[in-house]
Amino acid sequence: MEDERIVLCHSLACLLWLLNAREGAADAADRVLLVAPPCTDQVDPVVRFRPDDVTSADVKRAAGYTEMFWSAPDPYCPATAELAFPGLFEHSRRFPNSGHLNADAGYGPWPDVEAWALS
Repeated sequence: MEDERIVLCHSLACLLWLLNAREGAADAADRVLLVAPPCTDQVDPVVRFRPDDVTSADVKRAAGYTEMFWSAPDPYCPATAELAFPGLFEHSRRFPNSGHLNADAGYGPWPDVEAWALS
């Protein structure tokens, strides 16, 4: 690809991206935004794709810039993403009391994210 490579992931896709980073995807993206990564052992798909042993070096190698948006409480990450993924992300933004950051939590179009992706 000749243009900037931007990755936007929500929920389980965040874990898949982290698994990709762990496997050594060098320079896979220029910018990555991970929104509401799940971290509970109560949901089978989450356990199956849990990105154990991912390091901050893996995350940095996979993208030039990575940011995580998360909320507490989040029913799919009761431990909070901050505690579940300690030290993985230099850039992280907490949305207090916002649920899983999806349509069910009251989110619809997100102009700020769209602007970030298109900038």
